Amino acid sequence: MNQVIGIHSAPRSRALVDRVRDAVAALGCGLVWARASGPHVLIGRDGSDAFARVTPLGPGAFGLAFRGPASAEGAAPWDPVLLIDDLADVVEHALVGEGALVPLA
Repeated sequence: MNQVIGIHSAPRSRALVDRVRDAVAALGCGLVWARASGPHVLIGRDGSDAFARVTPLGPGAFGLAFRGPASAEGAAPWDPVLLIDDLADVVEHALVGEGALVPLA
């Protein structure tokens, strides 16, 4: 008789979207949302489309891209990755770039 052996993987780390939401909340931006979109996390203001996209690039490295201007075809494309850094800094730069967070002097 064949025996089935269960394979247990290591516990998964928290979802990237939850980590982005925590980083946004830690910076005090209550009117900003984050949602998963494939491997990316989109960041936007309540009632508006996404203005930034966070992409995991490797262990501890994340890319930040902003939404480009709308084209004649309609949807605005994503600009190339502007910044590669750790998650907290990428989220902070996204919020500062959108004017959702005022940088400390």
